Amino acid sequence: MNNEIPLSSYFHFDQDLCSGCLKCVKICPTKAIRLRDNHVLEIVDHCIGCWECVRVCPTGALRAATSEFKSLKKDKVSVVLVRPTLYAQFPTAMPSDVLLGLRQIGFQHAMDMLDYIEIFQCATEAFIVRNRDTHQAPLPLISPYCPVVIHLIAVKFPSLLDHVLPVMRPVELMAREVKQGIVKEKGVKEEDVVLYHITPNRCSHPLVSTHVDKVLGINDVYAQLAQKIEQIYKADQIPVSWNTSNSFSVGNSLRWAVSGEEIASIDIDRSLAVSGLREVISYLEKIEMGLFSDVEYIEFRSCSEGCVGGALTAIDKYVAKTTIQKMIRKFNPKRRLPREKILRLYEKGRFTSETNSSKLAGLFDSPKGPLSIESLQEIDMLLELINGKDCGACGAPDCRTFSEDVVRGRASQKDCFLIGARGKR
Repeated sequence: MNNEIPLSSYFHFDQDLCSGCLKCVKICPTKAIRLRDNHVLEIVDHCIGCWECVRVCPTGALRAATSEFKSLKKDKVSVVLVRPTLYAQFPTAMPSDVLLGLRQIGFQHAMDMLDYIEIFQCATEAFIVRNRDTHQAPLPLISPYCPVVIHLIAVKFPSLLDHVLPVMRPVELMAREVKQGIVKEKGVKEEDVVLYHITPNRCSHPLVSTHVDKVLGINDVYAQLAQKIEQIYKADQIPVSWNTSNSFSVGNSLRWAVSGEEIASIDIDRSLAVSGLREVISYLEKIEMGLFSDVEYIEFRSCSEGCVGGALTAIDKYVAKTTIQKMIRKFNPKRRLPREKILRLYEKGRFTSETNSSKLAGLFDSPKGPLSIESLQEIDMLLELINGKDCGACGAPDCRTFSEDVVRGRASQKDCFLIGARGKR
């Protein structure tokens, strides 16, 4: 019997496979997961799509929620958006082989994201330089590239939303421009164009990522794509497509699959790169305390080593990182787009983010509401009564969270076996 159910827009839960180990409950950065009787998981707060729970689940009870690959045949015009991380999954293949392989498995258009990342670089530099005079945004500015980080800020650090760089993320910019371009070029309706985004970590909130229609994990397409790439490699023909929408462009943005390479590509001296969810949270706490105000820009990545460490990648992250580094040395990348034209479009607001801080704050507004002084005092009394060691047997990640659940009416004191044992004594 399969009891798999969607717990959020990011993952599904199979009760039959759950061992009740509580690893998912303990690791959730927003403390949103609870384990109830009979191994039933509940989401009681915002899920930010970090997939740390999927990573640590030892039984496979938690599975990533992505779009079905088989639906591709039903699409009138299918377009796949390709980011640098996908190239890193095939150490012996050229990027052009990967794009051609995607077309051979059914996508009508395979679009490379690198030019749009370069546009993002240019717009970011322009905003930071202007911000030195206008002070439009507080320092340090935070990269919007990783949506998990933005969701985390909206949920746990809403006071830092104004620090997020107001430039549209490359995937959103690309999706918007590509869809408009295909509609105009092919003479089709906008609803006929289906945009797929192949991602290492399906982390974009469906209300924030407004231009992408469907999301596939790299591991969803890896086996079939690897087979096609192998066939291309063995074929006695040059794997070149003369369709410009399927060509591969080499630029500095190839680096962006690896942590630290965003700031390495952007001409800003006072910058930092931080990767891994725990480190990201630690640095966000420091920024909230007023530290790093002398830093202009911080690149945050929720995955260790950057996107090559995403939950939906197919090969080891260090192998993928080495592949990217070798590819960079081979191509000797340089910027290729006309900077003057990008800056002219930037001045016209072409790349301004469609998601501002107030929209994010409303989107991730806490469903719990603030606690009164009396409720906080009650929580402290419960903690003193429990005097536990965050065992998790109650189904909450720690004793303080359990005590808050009790005060909010989400749990009962009898769910804690320590309180029950001491009552009997």
